[in-house]
Amino acid sequence: MTAGDTEPRQTAAEIQAEIDREQRRLAETLDELGVQARPANIARRQVAKAKERGTRILDEARALVVGGGAVRVESHLVHPEEGSIVVKGDDKVVTTYQSRGQLPPEALILAAGVGTVIAVGVVAWAVRRKRK
Repeated sequence: MTAGDTEPRQTAAEIQAEIDREQRRLAETLDELGVQARPANIARRQVAKAKERGTRILDEARALVVGGGAVRVESHLVHPEEGSIVVKGDDKVVTTYQSRGQLPPEALILAAGVGTVIAVGVVAWAVRRKRK
């Protein structure tokens, strides 16, 4: 055994410096978690998600009614990068859309007819209710 084999690889100062770095990193991570876990921040993220989902559903419904736009083909969760901090409910969803063709004229005529019948029914109901 040589003298180099028995000497420590790191000095006490180097070990202490590494411990200090890790403690600072852990403190920053805890601070980030504290910010993300605040009820106001959680509520803000949930409201933003609800608005995003509502907008997407509205766009899809509009595309179905108007006959243009795109249709959702599939959706899947994207896993966060390794080592990232994720608060429960912060999943990312990737959605694939596909362009749709125009609705056939028969479907448009049928939709217009159904809309007319509903409109006439609502007007008749309102007039009848007003007379009573």
